[in-house]
Amino acid sequence: MTFACDSGFLERLRLSISRLSSVSGHHETTAAVEHEPHSPTPSLSPVIIGLGVTILAFGILFGLMLIALGAVILVIGLATWLIDDARAYVAAGDPTGHGGH
Repeated sequence: MTFACDSGFLERLRLSISRLSSVSGHHETTAAVEHEPHSPTPSLSPVIIGLGVTILAFGILFGLMLIALGAVILVIGLATWLIDDARAYVAAGDPTGHGGH
């Protein structure tokens, strides 16, 4: 089985692609100011959350006491993660330089 290639089709496709790229703005060389990528600080919070979920899952099999213990550890892990994230957010400041004050 062979396919005939219409050169007119290829030309129309090339023109369509160039038209789309000119409309999308990806071809522009003047880029906006780029900020450094955010990399979170190392934290034990995900490990605590994983431990809490694991104990909670074993509690479903073995009893209410493990469910309660797993839920408490899970909430502690979530709270420490949110507190760490809030501290990092405050420490980072406004990256755009448009402070509210």
